[in-house]
Amino acid sequence: MSRIAEQMESQLISPRLSRRGAIGAMGGLVALAATGTRAARQPDTLPPIARKARNVIFMVADGMSVGTLTLAELYSKKKLDRQSHWVKLPGQKGVRRCQQTTHSADGPVTDSAAAASAWGSGIKFLNGAINISPEGQQTVPILVQAMQGGKKTGLVTTTRVTHATPAGFIANVPKRDLEADIAIDIVTRGVDVVMGGGAKHFTDEMLSRFATVVRDAAGLGGIDAARAAGGKTIGLFARQHMPFLIDRDAKVPSLPAMAKTALSILSRAADGFVLQIEGGRVDHCAHSSDAYCLIREMVEFDETIAAVLEFVNGRDDTLLVITTDHGNANPGLTLYGKRGEAAFEQMCKASKSQEWIDGQLPSKMPVEDRLKLLPDLVEQAMGVKLSSDEMKFMSGVFRNQRVTPFAAANVWSFVLGSILADHFGVGFVSPNHTSDAVELLAMGPGSEAVPAWVDNTQVHQVMVKALGLGEAKLLPGMEKIVAPQAPKTDD
Repeated sequence: MSRIAEQMESQLISPRLSRRGAIGAMGGLVALAATGTRAARQPDTLPPIARKARNVIFMVADGMSVGTLTLAELYSKKKLDRQSHWVKLPGQKGVRRCQQTTHSADGPVTDSAAAASAWGSGIKFLNGAINISPEGQQTVPILVQAMQGGKKTGLVTTTRVTHATPAGFIANVPKRDLEADIAIDIVTRGVDVVMGGGAKHFTDEMLSRFATVVRDAAGLGGIDAARAAGGKTIGLFARQHMPFLIDRDAKVPSLPAMAKTALSILSRAADGFVLQIEGGRVDHCAHSSDAYCLIREMVEFDETIAAVLEFVNGRDDTLLVITTDHGNANPGLTLYGKRGEAAFEQMCKASKSQEWIDGQLPSKMPVEDRLKLLPDLVEQAMGVKLSSDEMKFMSGVFRNQRVTPFAAANVWSFVLGSILADHFGVGFVSPNHTSDAVELLAMGPGSEAVPAWVDNTQVHQVMVKALGLGEAKLLPGMEKIVAPQAPKTDD
């Protein structure tokens, strides 16, 4: 479990509120509900879809700034002796490269909940909300709409399967941290294939609704896809988020392996499928200012693109979208010439994540004891011996002293990342999400309708039109208004 990422994400999330306690009459909201008015969508200004899609595969490298993509491309060339699959794709016939805007209903900087819900339902949401409009109206997520159209559905992620991005395609909760409620929506709404972390949110009774339940890489590899296609499948490979690639052991499956298995099962659906695949922990490395961890998570996502292309290439019935929900931290190699080359090589010798370091420093341990452990842990994980001057910065931030002018950056992970920038050459602008337009690739039927400058709400329209889905129908209880909550900060 990443305390670092959760701390950064909490800046965008308002206080916890039970969905069960939030649904009901709320003064003026009751009057709004009585009118029958639904949340307004963006006007459909997209061109007609030339060909219908049977399937949609939606891939998300969560929190991927352009700098992250650039670093992964650099690593691919230097260490794998190839271009990244993402960078190669725009040069292929029929692939559209676009810039996507990501702002939420309450500001230019979005969180994953508002961004994924924009894809899921086609309107703007408040940060932290999952398919609950700013007026408190419940919207029908894309996987539910796809089910109503006869499609099978799937969610694959390296985060908890109840985390914000997968939730945006299936759930309705006022706050993203109501993950037990999101798990209920995943189960009761009938997602066909679910793979990732988050086992803590699924009871034995909930798991009994799945015909196939697996817990490790061996179990995943042993799935008979033809047999599994006759029921529902869940793979839960960690109690919390799945470990970062550089911290992972052989019992934990890779993202490409999960994606391949999900596709093998869902491809047997008579009327097609909609599958979301998320490299969710790219975002967490960016929050942690953890350069090598970030690159390796991004490269694993890139290898998942290759696995998906094996399925897509040669077909003319599948819309593939590859994108991110928002930028995060805007990392970049920032040392010149030979010094930058040497620093990048030094970074590639890292062996553990900052999350691993954090796990060796219990939060209840006295500060002095944590500081005694820190230099050895950094050397083990990063291959860098901290100098006395560098330890002064770490000592200050561990004692809650102001060591950096930007208040949001005054967390130990960002300070360590800034110190490591002298050694690794990769600097981060902040530990937060950013407002940048982000990369989006699309190919297959429906991709021709994606404009060069596209809003995330329009991506929802593209999917619905490409699949030829009918108007979404509210599920029982969706007519109830859910009390909105204002975020606790303006971030």
